[in-house]
Amino acid sequence: MKKIFFSILAVSAVLAGCNREVIEQQGSGSLAIDLSCNSDYQEVTTKASDDDIINNLSIDIKRPFDNWSINYSPFSSIKGKVVELGSGDYILTASSPDKADAAFEQPIYSGSKDFSIHTGQVTTVALQCAITNVKVTVNLSSNFVSELSDYTVTVTNGKGSLSWNRNAAEDDFKPTSLDGKTYYTGAESGYFTVGDLTVTVNGHRAIDGTDASTILNISGVKAADHHILNIDANVTGQLGGDNASGITITISHDVNDIDQPVVVPGFEEIPVEGDKPSEDEGDNGEDNSGEDGSGDGNEDGSGDGNEGETPVPVASIDWAANPTLAPMNINDNLNADLVISVPGKIATFVVDVDSPQLTAAIEGLTYDESSKMNLITDEGLIAFLSEAAPSLPTSDRLLGETQVNFFLTDLVKLISMYDTSAGDRHNFTLNITDENGGEYEVTLTFISE
Repeated sequence: MKKIFFSILAVSAVLAGCNREVIEQQGSGSLAIDLSCNSDYQEVTTKASDDDIINNLSIDIKRPFDNWSINYSPFSSIKGKVVELGSGDYILTASSPDKADAAFEQPIYSGSKDFSIHTGQVTTVALQCAITNVKVTVNLSSNFVSELSDYTVTVTNGKGSLSWNRNAAEDDFKPTSLDGKTYYTGAESGYFTVGDLTVTVNGHRAIDGTDASTILNISGVKAADHHILNIDANVTGQLGGDNASGITITISHDVNDIDQPVVVPGFEEIPVEGDKPSEDEGDNGEDNSGEDGSGDGNEDGSGDGNEGETPVPVASIDWAANPTLAPMNINDNLNADLVISVPGKIATFVVDVDSPQLTAAIEGLTYDESSKMNLITDEGLIAFLSEAAPSLPTSDRLLGETQVNFFLTDLVKLISMYDTSAGDRHNFTLNITDENGGEYEVTLTFISE
């Protein structure tokens, strides 16, 4: 029965493909574009600033059938207008016009979506562009500024680099107040394409002109991260307790909610004259090493400074139409388009379908006759999905990627082809592993009305 069912679906797929070829040779239709942007890592986001970003985006429209393409730049040149296109299937991509690997004040936005043009009809494509690069802000403590006579902070992603300086000719840092303390913040933030970052600090001590330097490597960098470099040269523990010396990296909670400080020792070789120990370092020179078990000796393994660390998830999902991933009703307004981020690069991607109607159909398509859809290696299934759900990424559009637009809408809407009952629940469990062996699983539920 499964083989017969598969044959029927295969024939349907071929017919669907033939129908599209015919449509592409018929007349034309119109395209209306509705763009929005998710500018999460900007501390102050206003409607005006978002409009400026959107208006300057570059628009590329491509027809895979014959590799025909057209570009409109900037978007403001066609905003509010319809674009006449021949009938067929297309891919719309909106992206920032400037895409340097490293630049000051240059956030990069991008988004892509498949759509179809039908003869005599207007197709509206609503596309949200997301941030694709990484923001870096540099903060210096007042102790660091007073202890070093000159310094350079350099950040690189291996493709480009940016430097913040203080020397005789220039000073890229301005005083600001942070948590009641004075810091010196780089006048401009740096933006880098995604990749591991290396931070290098070089300078000379004011007290004797000796070199002072340190290096920090940051891995697991993701799009829309905001890395704030808090650099301190104090050696007494007066600022930040155990994290007082060296470089501390924190991730902005406004973007990716990860509280994971990283401390790199440094600047401890030469004490600063006049510094005094803080109360945390002892009382009148007494040894508080914890002989009675009440100190900070950590004999029981607690208090090691890692209690607040949160493991970095293998993957994350941004579902603009359903941020909480709550069960969603299946109707004409269904929007199951997701953005999936996998910093460690996608190695495997399997969708397990548990549906009163769709499961049997999937079992007739998969190579092992199971309900698990291997979207990267199951060639027969992928061939079918290319016709039945062409927007759903498979194969090379998933493998090795760190961020994908996962258009699940077409696949879920296949359920409407069957005779369903109100309240039927259809579960799609996404199982993802990255190239480091990390695993991620999430179940998305859709309900028949």
